[in-house]
Amino acid sequence: MNLLFDLDDTLHDKKASLYGYALSLWESNSLQIESERNDFIDVFVNENLIIQPKIEVFDKLRVQFHIPSKLASQMLNDFDGTFHEFSVAFPDSLSVLHFLKNKGVKIACVTNGRDFFQRNKISALGFEPYFDAIVTSGGLGVKKPNPHIFLESLRLLGFVHDTTCFCGDSLRAETIPIPLTN
Repeated sequence: MNLLFDLDDTLHDKKASLYGYALSLWESNSLQIESERNDFIDVFVNENLIIQPKIEVFDKLRVQFHIPSKLASQMLNDFDGTFHEFSVAFPDSLSVLHFLKNKGVKIACVTNGRDFFQRNKISALGFEPYFDAIVTSGGLGVKKPNPHIFLESLRLLGFVHDTTCFCGDSLRAETIPIPLTN
């Protein structure tokens, strides 16, 4: 049996991770007006929950919170390099992966996002040893629900699609629009 997992909002608690990172970002950059801290955190989290280029997120933060351009650019670079350190798994994610692996289930992670960014989170969360394959939209050049991303993960697992299940959080992104065939 094969099991394909989405990463964000399935195994990885994206919102909790973003909240922790936003708080650290606010504090480490000595952003001014304390009364705006919660607003900054809310905007940061909500904008990062929207699928959009991260440069747009940090540009919105720059404008709304009067952050100097150079600092906003530095914050974006820091985000790319350190966000994974704030990654939070949903409770029991690791134990589920461990259980499945011990039962001989082949497991793949199929996730939309930049390749380095998603792989850094997977590694930081301790999930990497449990995955037999990791396929990212950034690495493959297509996003879910494009069937090619699912087919590539099946190819890497040995292509047994009739014994494969997918576990994700989005019917829109994770419903395969056509039947998978060899």
